[in-house]
Amino acid sequence: MKVTLIAIGKTTEKWIREGLAIYEGRIPHYIRFAYIETDDVKLRAGKHDTRLVMEAEAKKVEKILETVDHLVLLDENGKEHSSEQFAVWFQKRQNQGLKHMAFLIGGPYGFAESIKSKAKEKVSLSKMTFSHQMVRVFAAEQIYRAQTILKGDPYHHRG
Repeated sequence: MKVTLIAIGKTTEKWIREGLAIYEGRIPHYIRFAYIETDDVKLRAGKHDTRLVMEAEAKKVEKILETVDHLVLLDENGKEHSSEQFAVWFQKRQNQGLKHMAFLIGGPYGFAESIKSKAKEKVSLSKMTFSHQMVRVFAAEQIYRAQTILKGDPYHHRG
């Protein structure tokens, strides 16, 4: 199964790019993995309607989602898991014979309805709210952690 982490908008912080690069190097030891960022949405001056922003972001994501058969939104209202539970959740998806699962990180306003309708599930990384920039590293790390748990590698220390 291929796993893609998709983020709406470009990463602006150097430390986030560096953190992502670490996990982009580690995850492929376990599964086929890709990280994709869309271009930032630029609306004409005076058009800062959040619905218009989300719709423009959705258009940028549509092409990427064409090969995805299981879309998971990373959403504050999604199901929460411990790292161990997330690993089990992940394994169940792998066992279903999915070809391509994608995790989508929304922009600052969330997801357009057209994207929500394509999603099979929503997962929350925490009850806390994080910036859509920081979530990129957290999500990549949890994907990596899930794989190490499933393989019994020592990265995850069980308490």
